[in-house]
Amino acid sequence: MELTDILPIEDWIEFEKELFERFNLNSTVYNTSGIGITGKPAFCNRLCPKIKANKDSLAMICAAGNQNFMAQAKNTKKAVIGECDAGLTKIAIPIFFKGQFLGTAGGCGRLPEGGEIETFILEKSMGLSEQEIADLCQGLEPITAKQARQVADFIQARISHYIDNKVKQAS
Repeated sequence: MELTDILPIEDWIEFEKELFERFNLNSTVYNTSGIGITGKPAFCNRLCPKIKANKDSLAMICAAGNQNFMAQAKNTKKAVIGECDAGLTKIAIPIFFKGQFLGTAGGCGRLPEGGEIETFILEKSMGLSEQEIADLCQGLEPITAKQARQVADFIQARISHYIDNKVKQAS
C-alpha cells in the first residue's frame, strides 16, 4: 500500500496547495522513505528554499528533522509539533492505513511565537553570514502553539477523511 493508493498524486498536490494557502506553511506529504511525493514545494518564506538548495543544510536541518519527526509520528501514531534545527515550527501527522504506516503529511517554515532562528547552525551549514541569514529571515510569519495545534488537527481530520473514504471504497 502506498500513499497514491489512498489518493491520486493530483489530489495530494491539491491537498499540499490547500495547506499552503490556508496556513502559509511549506506543506509536504512524505512517503516512508521521507521523500515528498508530489515534488511541488511552495515556500512560505525566503529562508527555507535556501536551506533546501544547499546539500549540507538540507541534510543537517531538513532531512534530519524530517526523519526525526517521521519516526516520532510513526511510533506514537500522533501528531508531532516542534521545531526543526533552524528554529522553525514543524508539524508531522502520521498516515496509517489498516495499521500500515504510509508516511506523514504536514508543514513547516513558520517561526514559533517568541522563538528565534538558530543562526549558528545556518551559518555553519550554509556558509552564509549572520547578516545574509537575517536578510533571508525578513518577514518570517510567527505561529502560536494554539495555531500549530489547529493546523495539526485540520491535517489529521483531512487524513482521517481520506482514509475513511478509502476504507469505504474497499468494502
